[in-house]
Amino acid sequence: MTYSKETKTITVSEKHMQGFAVKYELYNLITSTEKQFILSYSTGQEFDPNTKWIHKSNDGFTLEVCNDKAMTKLSAKSYLKHKMQN
Repeated sequence: MTYSKETKTITVSEKHMQGFAVKYELYNLITSTEKQFILSYSTGQEFDPNTKWIHKSNDGFTLEVCNDKAMTKLSAKSYLKHKMQN
């Protein structure tokens, strides 16, 4: 996880999140504050390992949840396998 003070952007890999969500609530242990982030858009397709899921807070902060290359590959294979069975 990284934080850019200049752009007020938190970047994190999907493997550090508990599943995909359209809303995340992050708690800062240092400041004892919580921020809510709502999905705004994605930078690419679901199974593209370079896709980022961009979430915005109501006070100008951004949370980027980045696809993990290994997890994305497994998810794509699983999705294709399931679709081929139907």
